[in-house]
Formats: sequence, structure tokens, C-alpha cells
Amino acid sequence: MFKAVLADSRVWKSIIESVSTLVDEGVFVADPSGIKLRAMDPSRVAMVDLDLPKGAFESYECSGEVPIGVNFEDMKNVMRRAGSNEKLEIEKGEDEARLKMRLRGKTTRTFSLPLLDTGKEELSVPRIPFNVTVKAPASTINEAIKDADVVSDFVRMSVEDGQMRITASGDRGEVEIVITKESGELLSVEVKEPSQALYSLNYLSKMMTASSLAEIVAVMFSKDMPLRLDFNLSSGGKIVYYLAPRMESE
Repeated sequence: MFKAVLADSRVWKSIIESVSTLVDEGVFVADPSGIKLRAMDPSRVAMVDLDLPKGAFESYECSGEVPIGVNFEDMKNVMRRAGSNEKLEIEKGEDEARLKMRLRGKTTRTFSLPLLDTGKEELSVPRIPFNVTVKAPASTINEAIKDADVVSDFVRMSVEDGQMRITASGDRGEVEIVITKESGELLSVEVKEPSQALYSLNYLSKMMTASSLAEIVAVMFSKDMPLRLDFNLSSGGKIVYYLAPRMESE
């Protein structure tokens, strides 16, 4: 038995949009502590790791470990029907093959989605020593990624001398964005050694969808190593993304 209630259905709508940018299907695992999801995109270049503790919900009941396999496009279609000032109830009864999603507002609307038997792939979180960790407003990084996307398909991130530089170049031109502590946009910076790496803008643009859920993002990377983005959700919980680097030799 599993049942969770969110006071604002738009929170779940934004979470599903942030996850579905990378994966089409996935398995939420609900247990007495909360809901988790860990999945890789089909090309296995990126990973999303979602953790929503029970405290992020208005009410939460779960009698044990409950796997919930869903098609995110179907769930996203349901959440598009969510209006403002509506609560969301998510419920799965014992031995039921459907997930109930109930929107409570001026009316009560109940959708039932078929659950997928996708299997539960055991994915490990990459254990990477990060040489650079910066924190900045999520909106600032999001705008920088949008700027880079104007001219290229890849972006270079580098941190040195207390500054973060996001640069991109291609047939369409070049751009450089410099983020400093003096401007108030670089909230903190930790550098074990100056580092830079190249990443796909296609994936980064999708990951930055989560900027609607968090005021601050932590960006972590090392030279030519995977990138990690941490979004601490304003409503409680966390979304973490990992992205493999684009190697210069390719």
C-alpha cells in the first residue's frame, strides 16, 4: 500500500518534466522513507537521481518497498491537466496493476495509469573525485547554457582564479560567459585544482529544466570527467544529474 499527497500538484508536474527530458520509462521506488528514482538515458550518457523524502509531501503512507514502473510521457500528459491550487494524490493499492493519480480542486479527477513491468536495474552512483565545486543561482547557469546553445552543440566549463567561465564556439559563432563572486552570481567556489571539461549542450539544456524547482544549483566537475549537477528542491528533496564529458579526441 502506498499513498502520497502533494499540496501543490505543480511540483510533481515540474519533477516529471525534469526527469522525462532524459528517460522515457522508469521505476519509482517508494518505501517508508520516501520516493526514489535512478535511471539512465537510452544512450547511457546521462543519469538522473531523484530523492523525495516523506517530509516533502503533505501526507505520506507506505507499508514497505513499492516499485512503480511508469511511462513518463503518459504521466506528463496527466500532469498537463493539473491546474493551480490543486492537490495531487498518488496511490497504489496492494497487488494493483495501476497507479491512481487524483487531482483535487474545484472538482476531483482521478486518472489510472497502467504500471510497467520494466524491471529494477541496479544503478550505482558514479564515485568521482571532483576538483571543482561551485554554487550559483540556477537561473544564472540556465541562462548561460541558453547563451552557449545559440552558437554551438557543446560547452566548455572551467574554473580558475575564483571565476567560472562557460564558453562555446562553432560555425555559428562564439560566446564567453564569466561568473564571479564580485557580481554576486557565484555564491561559492571550491577548487582543488583548476579544471575544464567539455559537455553536450543538448543534455545540459534538458537537465536545466530542473532550474524551475530550485533556486541554487551546485556544479561539480574535474578535467575531462563527468559533470554533476545538484538541485535541492525548494519543496524538499533533491534531483542530481550526471553527464559524461565530450572528449577532445572524438
